[in-house]
Amino acid sequence: MSLQDADVVRVFSNNALLVRLGDVERVVVGRGIGFGRRIGETLALSGDERHYVEANPERIQLLDSIGSLDPDLLQTVSSAVDLAGDLLGELHPSVYVLLVDHLVFALQRHREGQEIRNGLLPEIQAVFVAEFAAAELIVHFVNARLGLDLPLDEAAFIALHLNAARTGGTVKRPLERVNSLGGLVRFAEDLVGATPDGEFIQYLYELDQRVQSGRCRSNAAQRPIEVALPHEAQLARRIVARTIGGVTIPAACAGEVSYLAVFLHGWQQTTTTATSSRKREGLTS
Repeated sequence: MSLQDADVVRVFSNNALLVRLGDVERVVVGRGIGFGRRIGETLALSGDERHYVEANPERIQLLDSIGSLDPDLLQTVSSAVDLAGDLLGELHPSVYVLLVDHLVFALQRHREGQEIRNGLLPEIQAVFVAEFAAAELIVHFVNARLGLDLPLDEAAFIALHLNAARTGGTVKRPLERVNSLGGLVRFAEDLVGATPDGEFIQYLYELDQRVQSGRCRSNAAQRPIEVALPHEAQLARRIVARTIGGVTIPAACAGEVSYLAVFLHGWQQTTTTATSSRKREGLTS
């Protein structure tokens, strides 16, 4: 196995380094590769490690700027990425650079008193369940280590980066997915006259996935349901049609209308009951 000599430029964490190979800087990721390493040290890379280098001038500038970052901040964020990797499995090495870049900017805004808000928080929670759980861990870890109070909204942004790192793509693709779901959620919200909760959003996401992949469910009780629940069935038809992107619902997806009608019937009853209970509590408190 051939070995390559590399000079350590920056230690991200026990599992990631920024090294210089000739005239090129790369992020190198491998279990324990950064443990005990020092800047300027030369190490032999065996080829078993995963490398990342981006020729984009913006990324090269970012790699160059890493050397000027607060070492505690870099170590904290990089260690948090290691924790996320333990939960999610292999992440693309670029996440050490891209997530550091994102969090440095987020921490700067937070320290300046700017509010961090993510209008797609519920959708991201519904679509990227595993990534969001890992992102919550990152936020809690960074807050505890740096004495900060980053909000849950920040975890939503981080979850998008983690999903991109799992697939080796960019943040653009997961963002497109949650934006699409967000449009469906707003459409449903206008129809039902109430804000969908996490359960509703999760249902809409799974419905959209089934429709888009051609896996619509049939329902033997379709006709009785639509007779018993005409209002809910009407709303359901419009929502299913929205996922298809047209007005006419194919026969293969007609069963989804009745399933959604039953869901809406139960959800609206639960929502009404919860609202009434809160009103009663307000009157008695």
